[in-house]
Amino acid sequence: MLRLTKRLAWAGLLAAGLQGAGAFSLLGPGTGIPDATWQIQDNGFNVTLWADIGGPMNIAEEYRRNVPVLYYAFDSSFSDYFGSNGLYAVDQAFATLNATLSTNVSSWSSNLTEFPIDTRRINYTAASLSMMDVRSFTLSLMMEQLGLASPVRYIWDIHDRYHDPAAPACPLGMEYLVVKRNYDIVPSALDQLQYSSYVNGALYSYYIHEFCASPPAPAGWPLAQAIPIPVDPLSGPTAVADYDFRTIDNGATLNLGSFYTGLTRDDAGGLRYLYRSGNVNWESTSADSTLLFTNTAATAQQLLITSNLTLLAAQSFTNNDAALLTLYPDLVIASTTPAFTNVVTTNYLVYYTNYPWNSSSSTATLVTNLTYDTNVLAAYLRSFANVITNSYSATGAVTVLTTNVTTEPWATPGTFVTNVTLQTMQTNIVSGDYYVIPTNACGVQLLSTQLVKLVTFTNTIIVSTNVANTNTLTTSSNGPSYSLSLIYYFTNHQFIVYPVSCLTSNVGLRRGIETIRFVRQDFDSLLGRAWGPVTNIYTSVAVTNSTNWVQTLQRVATQPDFVFQARDFLPGPAVLPGWFDYSRSINFNTANHLAQLSGPGTIESPTVFAFNKAGPTFVNQSPSFMDELSAFVEPIWGSFDESTNAPVIYANGVSIAMLENMTIMQITTASLPPGQAGVPYTASLAGSGGTPPYTWSLSPGSPGLPPGLVLNAGGTLSGTPPAADTYDFTVRLTDAAGRFVDRPLALTVTP
Repeated sequence: MLRLTKRLAWAGLLAAGLQGAGAFSLLGPGTGIPDATWQIQDNGFNVTLWADIGGPMNIAEEYRRNVPVLYYAFDSSFSDYFGSNGLYAVDQAFATLNATLSTNVSSWSSNLTEFPIDTRRINYTAASLSMMDVRSFTLSLMMEQLGLASPVRYIWDIHDRYHDPAAPACPLGMEYLVVKRNYDIVPSALDQLQYSSYVNGALYSYYIHEFCASPPAPAGWPLAQAIPIPVDPLSGPTAVADYDFRTIDNGATLNLGSFYTGLTRDDAGGLRYLYRSGNVNWESTSADSTLLFTNTAATAQQLLITSNLTLLAAQSFTNNDAALLTLYPDLVIASTTPAFTNVVTTNYLVYYTNYPWNSSSSTATLVTNLTYDTNVLAAYLRSFANVITNSYSATGAVTVLTTNVTTEPWATPGTFVTNVTLQTMQTNIVSGDYYVIPTNACGVQLLSTQLVKLVTFTNTIIVSTNVANTNTLTTSSNGPSYSLSLIYYFTNHQFIVYPVSCLTSNVGLRRGIETIRFVRQDFDSLLGRAWGPVTNIYTSVAVTNSTNWVQTLQRVATQPDFVFQARDFLPGPAVLPGWFDYSRSINFNTANHLAQLSGPGTIESPTVFAFNKAGPTFVNQSPSFMDELSAFVEPIWGSFDESTNAPVIYANGVSIAMLENMTIMQITTASLPPGQAGVPYTASLAGSGGTPPYTWSLSPGSPGLPPGLVLNAGGTLSGTPPAADTYDFTVRLTDAAGRFVDRPLALTVTP
């Protein structure tokens, strides 16, 4: 039977030792893998109600990313709700990460003094308006995605919780094994960790909070947890990775109106440990990466000839998949998006005629007539998996060749004069050349250029002659003639290459990648759905037989690594507690963890971040708090900094002025009585607060009032609606001091 020394204060003794640089905790999948079966919800881990996505890992069991370039994008729900300011806020979060991780993490100083121990700041206007900073939350959520857990929450952890059956009922007779999952790097050896009780220089102890059962534990909460407490009561969680750690006695640590100016010392310490080249882990490459290697034998050399990109682009645009593959059997089509477009076609009518007033000796007259016809064309937007553009331009040169064979009045009868004109211009056509990766390879290694030559091809679009039943233009016996041709160009390249083979399943000892860069790659601006694949070539250092091998890998990202969305996270319709203002996913690859351990492993893509778009939310409670004035206002998303600029509030288009005004004045009319078509209608709007008298109007940008109705300045809506329908519009209440508030209303008109 387990016996532990009882401590009346339920406090842990602190281990003596020197504090290193950058205390941090490592994030992994937690329960469900061999060495983490103790991380159960009863003991404070993987708590669904707290939106946990993993648990703390032990030394050498970390999870990390091993792709040096990652892509993020916004779907239409995010951009519509948060607008350009919200997109900019997320961009700024990634700019902070890029600025930090653009240099090799191993080049940072051993004690990380270039990083501050506290980057929290507060905007008091934003705090008074209960605002949360989008940029700071994005930066914090990315700490998880890079492999860092909350360092303060996991300094002390209940590993085992046991009740002595001979003892009285819980909480008496409870016994615990408490462990640490927070680390410092040993200053003299950057590849070694030591357990730590510090985070950013602040020392923490703990006490155990025990509920015994549920209830009294709230539904979905842990039954017990080791609660970290700062030895200095003025200290508090400062790490960006600690933005929203949850304990039984604590909530979010990034307070309303607070924001981060950058990463802290312990954040940097964790990132350096994970991604330095000295951290060698047994891991696989990402699922969308392939290892590239070549056969350098002389017999492996091949001749690669490029083709005309203009022709491929034109035929890909107008042919369906089956027809296109008939023309190009070796193509691998990655995706096809069908669409329809309007195309204007130029119709040339060119002919010779003898006018009534022509003399018998006159030659026929050339008549040119142009007409334009608009038709609907089925179009296809495609991406290819094995097409490489050697050169590309959105414009290309086209030469118009005009040939006119005619007689001249002064010429000898029966003879003809040939006039040829050439006019070269730039036009908006795709131009360049491309090659298709051979079917027996995943790429090529270019060794040398064997030949470069300019290739032309001609498309004759008009031929006209005054001799019936012939298109011959070159013999004078046929009489006058006219032709119009278009000449296109492309530069053909012929290369000597090695075929590159690829290995899709590649597991081995790999060093940390040292740097990570985040690139914004947007969805299609029209539909917000299509995302063009991105090919990235990068290197990774593998260790075999104590030797470093630099390997070349190709990654084809067919979707963003991080997608930002906006959703309504209110729990509804009958469950109030337990909702968050955000959600995120994470994908731990546990396939290669060491036997009987929880890691190491990798974090794979994709990840979805979703921010709450329910908008300003008011919480009422019966029986005493049942109106707008007594409601508690939930936090709302915003963007703010240390400047004197007013905070930006979301949703997109909600003004900070109106949010401030809402604290002192309200429109108390919550709904309008229904009306009836053809029957006179009257309703009065009401408001409170501010400084009367009030003035009523439609809010700028609001849809119009229902037909037949008017709103006067005194707040009376009157008139006769002519037709049944439901009409929505937004009214504005302005007080004598110029303050205003808006409120959307709807009027249902019945038949």
